[in-house]
Amino acid sequence: MATTAPLSIKTGELLQGARSEKRRVLLLVYHHDGVEMAPMSPGVGVVVGREAPADVVIRDRSISRRHARFTLVGGEVVVEDLGSRNGTRISGQRVESGVVKAGDEVLLGGIVASVHVLSGSEMPPFGLEGSDALRFALQAEIVRSRFFGRKFALVVVRSLGAQASHLRHWGLRVREALRPVDRVAFYSADTLEILLPEVTPELAEELAKAIVARREGEPVLVAGVAVSPDAATSIDKLIEVSHEASRSATPAEPVRLAPPEGALVYVTPKVDSTRPPDAAGPPGAPPESQWEANGHLLATKSPLMRSLVEVALRAARSSIPVLLRGETGTGKEVLARFIHDGSPRRGEPLICVNCGAIPALLVESTLFGHERGAFTGASQQHKGVFEAAAGGTVLLDEIGELPAAAQAALLRVLETKRVTRVGATKELEVDVRVIAATHRDLDAMCDAGTFRLDLLYRLNAMTLNIPPLRARRDDIATLAAGFLAQANSANISRVQSLAPEALALLKCYSWPGNVRELRNAIERAVVIAEGDAIMARDLPERIRLAVTSPSSPPTPSRAVDVSRSSEPGVAPALSQRASEPLPSRPSEPLPPRASEPGQAAAPAVGLKTRLEQIEAELLLEALRASDWNQTEAARRLELPLRTLQHKIKVYGIKKLGYGVAR
Repeated sequence: MATTAPLSIKTGELLQGARSEKRRVLLLVYHHDGVEMAPMSPGVGVVVGREAPADVVIRDRSISRRHARFTLVGGEVVVEDLGSRNGTRISGQRVESGVVKAGDEVLLGGIVASVHVLSGSEMPPFGLEGSDALRFALQAEIVRSRFFGRKFALVVVRSLGAQASHLRHWGLRVREALRPVDRVAFYSADTLEILLPEVTPELAEELAKAIVARREGEPVLVAGVAVSPDAATSIDKLIEVSHEASRSATPAEPVRLAPPEGALVYVTPKVDSTRPPDAAGPPGAPPESQWEANGHLLATKSPLMRSLVEVALRAARSSIPVLLRGETGTGKEVLARFIHDGSPRRGEPLICVNCGAIPALLVESTLFGHERGAFTGASQQHKGVFEAAAGGTVLLDEIGELPAAAQAALLRVLETKRVTRVGATKELEVDVRVIAATHRDLDAMCDAGTFRLDLLYRLNAMTLNIPPLRARRDDIATLAAGFLAQANSANISRVQSLAPEALALLKCYSWPGNVRELRNAIERAVVIAEGDAIMARDLPERIRLAVTSPSSPPTPSRAVDVSRSSEPGVAPALSQRASEPLPSRPSEPLPPRASEPGQAAAPAVGLKTRLEQIEAELLLEALRASDWNQTEAARRLELPLRTLQHKIKVYGIKKLGYGVAR
């Protein structure tokens, strides 16, 4: 198991070193969870190992407690194996000691180390973080984006080809090409994830093209770009679509943008794809039920979930509206596709609209269309979603995000089955089936006056509550196996199974991102796994640490600036990172509270801030325990209902998307 955190290196000291030294040498150690960096001083050894008192601690079973020592001697870096079990190799050759040149690959068990030499004017390559650290940053950026109405992007950069594909050949150059505000994370040996705050789609694409521009001696780089909220409004959906875009990129078209989530169209052939899943199959087939639509898997052993799908497929035969309730990532869109595929409308368009991804001023134009000249920029007539889906199905995802004016217009369409384009006076008949989906508590929104009760009555002719993944843990093994098969196909991987200890970790984790988070975890594990099975160390750090220490923050890997530390193995004090978000669930550990190279250390958290964090967590706990019933939560907390509602608004809990289906 490997744990990691950015090194605690004081920026001021490094800048002072840049003025006094003509040449600086850094040791970079790449492992499953990120990249560790240690500056080297003449005659001072840097020991890499699995446990303290090693100077760079990587909690990976493939290396020994004190695996190897790197020393800068006479302008050269010498590595000495310290009697490790799995040995030390330079460029593939096992050595007891040897000289490491810039660009050489040093293999320590299953991790890679390399030497990077900086000139006096060159800045250190700050900011290569772990994948989990970027996840926390994404969570904060989503909240900030919603509050200020600004866009940001997630870019996935990967190398193609077997020659020189490891990111040690190109990762540092990518970091140096970005803005100081951008954050770069280690995803795998050949892939980086980059968070670009405050960018338009055009700027994000421009930056991605600059990153992948061909350079002599580097492998071919390609990138996938997903802009939020255009392409996705949740963490795991953003990660999913950005990686899908990167996999579709080619040397001829090295940058691909994830399509906007505003209106995605699917057309299903007119075949019966909804027969009982166990009605046919080879003898001895597993008892679980599985359905698949457009590459999305729905598999279950849960009687509750199986009954839910069977009810959904029976509802598909009618044209009544259906309301899908469930947390983000539970599979609402997948279930909507099954309803459409099982209906007489299959073969006609299924248009999925994320109401939260459409700018407020364009909602009615998107849904109902507009005439030429209806508003500034309306240069030609445009058909809306309801017209385009004629004869088919419209999925209104995140229905709770619709503005009040659009709610009234939608209600009229449901009542009259007619639409009026913006700027028109003539009504048009439409024949569509409406499926709505939400992770919000629409009943509470109706009580608060932010959602129309009459619209809710129209939408919930049939309501299906999708349980979160943590409520159906028996499904985790089946889902993981299905995602493993899909990831193998996409990545041409040899990984065939999950090790028992890895599966045990998956079953114990709380999965705040639900099925989509599980899928992302399996896809990354397939990419970084070294054998034919996914091991525990291949899973994200948050999953491993949530099980081993569910009530305390993770203990990060650390690397010490041995040239300045007064005692061997003692790291400088750690400080909390600025803009650190609250965890999305109590069992999800806080991000590592380490200062980050290249960033000024944030001040220590004050008592008031800490008390606010505790209060927000108590509110969330009471709301979940009360099935998101605010009256019941207020009773549990012994608070007036108005006080609870005020605190929910102050802490932005609704904006973070915490909600349990009722």
